[in-house]
Amino acid sequence: MVGPACKLKKHWLPIIPLFFVLLPAAHCSAADGEELGRIRSALVSIKSVIQRPDYNSPWKNYDYRAGSGSGFIIKGQRIITNAHLVSDSKYIEVKKENSATPYRAIVSFIGHDCDLAILDVPDKSFFDGTTHLEFSTGMPGLQDTVMVYGFPTGGQRVSVTRGVVSRIDYAPYTHSASDAHLIIQIDAAINKGNSGGPVMKGGRVVGVAFQFRKSLENVGHAVPITVINHFMEDIADGTYDGYPDLGIFYSSLSNEAYRRYVGLKEGQTGVVVRGTIKGSSADAAVLPRDVLVSIDGHPIRNDGSILVKGYSYNLAEIVERKQVGETVEFELLRKGTPLRSSFALKGWGESMIRSNTYDRPPEYFIFGGLLFQPLSREYLKTWPNDWWNTADKRLLYYYDYYFADNIYLEDPEPVVLTRVLPAPVNRYYSGVTDRIVKKVNGKKIKSIRDLVEAFDGNKGEYHIIEFDGHYAPCVLQSKQVAIENPAVFKSYGVSSDRHIDAEHRGDEQ
Repeated sequence: MVGPACKLKKHWLPIIPLFFVLLPAAHCSAADGEELGRIRSALVSIKSVIQRPDYNSPWKNYDYRAGSGSGFIIKGQRIITNAHLVSDSKYIEVKKENSATPYRAIVSFIGHDCDLAILDVPDKSFFDGTTHLEFSTGMPGLQDTVMVYGFPTGGQRVSVTRGVVSRIDYAPYTHSASDAHLIIQIDAAINKGNSGGPVMKGGRVVGVAFQFRKSLENVGHAVPITVINHFMEDIADGTYDGYPDLGIFYSSLSNEAYRRYVGLKEGQTGVVVRGTIKGSSADAAVLPRDVLVSIDGHPIRNDGSILVKGYSYNLAEIVERKQVGETVEFELLRKGTPLRSSFALKGWGESMIRSNTYDRPPEYFIFGGLLFQPLSREYLKTWPNDWWNTADKRLLYYYDYYFADNIYLEDPEPVVLTRVLPAPVNRYYSGVTDRIVKKVNGKKIKSIRDLVEAFDGNKGEYHIIEFDGHYAPCVLQSKQVAIENPAVFKSYGVSSDRHIDAEHRGDEQ
């Protein structure tokens, strides 16, 4: 996390997932027949069967739906595509152009933060007659011409379009909705069907087509080679760790008076640290009111940008190109004294899940017909229409000011009473919903695990649930809960009273 508002990875723009539709291959004039044939033999169409969980009734799933898009073969007989094409998938099949035979594929690695995934095909005969595409060694430049390949929706043949790189910038990725990385913007209409297809320059891959802004016409976007390289390097050891995060909040120093106030002299530039996140990479290594003047030798300008090979990037780009465990070094001023601070980078460790969530069922606990869930973006999205304006305001406060008001220190994983399944045991509590749980049976609740332990460990006559705000507690009779729980589960079709995600949570809370 770095930047004026929780890295830049905590902004949400009106971007939606993209499946590109391209012009017919006959319109492509950038490659001769032999080169085009080589590229086409590395392209695959992807179809998936997807099932999402229902966060209103977290023990259930929504109905199945179909997804489709593109991918391409890389070294090692593997396929790279977008994560959003295969997230929450129950079944995936891939097919080559001009082939009538689909093959089953499996997800071997997936990066929801960068919208990339690697597929393997167990039946290696799929790769007979195919080639693989090579990655470029560098980024395309502005005004460079690129070619985008893929399978249009409903079509069986490869199509291709030509575009010009019109922007390279740091922006949010739609798939997770909370991670920002570099993007390549192309001035070509790229619509439904080609998500996951290669963006190429000079016969090499410089990006993967993936998203667009609905408000922009004739514009497409691609995951750039720098992000692809990070993903491929990360999975080389057999595990995807994701991106490291600084955990720094900073303010720009564009105002001259502010620069003088924090001790910068004429000609000096930098940004001032507002705070760091406890337990993050920068915790203790960087302090509030430190002035960051360079990162890994790159001078930091007053707006938080740096120059890398002649291009302007946010200073977070240095961290973006590193793996978890690598080091970063800052030159800084602390009370006017020049210092160097070097430290190892950690992964993103927030407890409340502020991003879109995939490939894991919701956590929940039902007790006496009361449904408890961790506060998350996915739960807030259950509000209809524009959830950001229609969801419960107290929950939105906890979500939006999680770091700004240091909520994460007191409530690392806010737990919410989200719903009451009406039954005799909870009579008169049917309207008690969407309240932050503060204590259960006298125990402070900092996570869903705390809540389960507080209920399971209570031997008293009553269970007492206390909430944030001036609300009366919920009181349940212990014996009545034990007697009526089975009937509640049967009435509402609840298969289990709980799901606590041991695989993802481990003992990190």
